Amino acid sequence: MLGPAKPLPDGTYTAIATQIDPAGTSLPVTFTVDTAPPMVTLNPPESPSDDDTPSFTGTASDATPVIVQIYVGGAEDGTVVSVASAAVTGGGWKSGDANPVLASGEYTAVATQESSLGNPAGSSGPVTFTVTPSPIITPAAIPTPLPPTASFKWFPPVPETGESVSLVSSSTDVASPITAFAWALTSVGAFQNAGSVLSTSFSTPGAHVVRLRVTNAAGLASVATETIDVVGRMTPLMQPFPVVRIAGSDDAAGVKLRLLRVQQMPAGARVTVRCKGRGCPFKSASRLAVSTKLGVPPIEMRGFERSLPAGVTLEVLVSKLGEIGKYTRFRVRRGKLPERVDLCLNPAGGQPLVCPAS
Repeated sequence: MLGPAKPLPDGTYTAIATQIDPAGTSLPVTFTVDTAPPMVTLNPPESPSDDDTPSFTGTASDATPVIVQIYVGGAEDGTVVSVASAAVTGGGWKSGDANPVLASGEYTAVATQESSLGNPAGSSGPVTFTVTPSPIITPAAIPTPLPPTASFKWFPPVPETGESVSLVSSSTDVASPITAFAWALTSVGAFQNAGSVLSTSFSTPGAHVVRLRVTNAAGLASVATETIDVVGRMTPLMQPFPVVRIAGSDDAAGVKLRLLRVQQMPAGARVTVRCKGRGCPFKSASRLAVSTKLGVPPIEMRGFERSLPAGVTLEVLVSKLGEIGKYTRFRVRRGKLPERVDLCLNPAGGQPLVCPAS
C-alpha cells in the first residue's frame, strides 16, 4: 500500500497504478477529496414578533438534520434557552417550533449541521430577533349604572307654623332622566308620589324631618333627608302703631293734665286707662276705636284730664286680639318731673313687654 506523498487539497482527482517489471498500467480511478464542513444558512425570522415559539428556515449542503440553538441576548455567547430542529429536503430546510417557549426579550439563533463525511460541523451566521408580548385586549368596560343624586331646598328657609312652605327638588342625574319624585313629611312615614315641587305647611314648631326619593329612567333611586326648623308664628305689631299723647303742667300737689289722647290706631283697637294710687278720679276707663269715613279718629280720655296728686300712676293700654299693642305708664312724683315709660303690650292685652326689634 502506498500513501500520497503529501495531503491533497479538496478537489477531484484521478489515480493510475503502474508497474515497471513486468510492464503494466491499471485503469484510471477518479475520487474526490472533501474536508470542508457543511454549508448552512439561517434566514432571519420576523422581528419583533409576538411568536414565543418561532420556527426557522434556511439552506444546507449536507443531508443531516439541522439544529437551531437559541441564545439569550444579542450574541451567541449567551445561554441556550430553546432549540428547534429541521430535516433537509432538496437543499432547504424548515424547522418545527422552538421548544421551550420563549419569554419576552432579545435572542440570537444559530443553525448547525453535522457532516455526513465526518468533517467538522457547519454553522450559520448568528441571527438576532426580539419576542414581544402579545397585546392584552381588554373588553371595553361597561360602566355600572349609577343612581340619581337626590337633594332639595325649601322656601322660606325658616318657616313659621302654618306658613306655606315650598319644597323644591334640586336632584341631578348625568346619565338618565329623573322620572319620579316622592315625598315623605316624616322620618318614618310612607313616600307619596308628587312632582318636583311640593307645597306644604307645619302646624307645630320644632325640627321636622322631610325626605325626597327620586327615581331615574333606569329604575335606580336615591333618597335625600333634610331637617327643617319651624318656628312659632310671630305675633304682628298693631298697624298703625298707636301714639299716646300726654300734656300738662306742674302744680303744687302734682301735675295738672290738660291732654290724654291716643291716636293713630286701627279700627277695633281698645283703649284702656287704669289709675292707681290715692287721688284717682276713676279706677279705669275703656273705649273702642271705631272707623269712620274719615278714618279712625283719636280717642281722648277726658275723665283723666285734671289735677293728679303725687303718687298717682296712669297706665294706658291699647290692645287688639292677636296683635302686639301699646303700653304707656305715667307716674306723678313729688318734687320731680313725671316719669313716663313706653313699652309694647302682649297680645292678651294685660302685660307690658319689650317691643320686638322688627
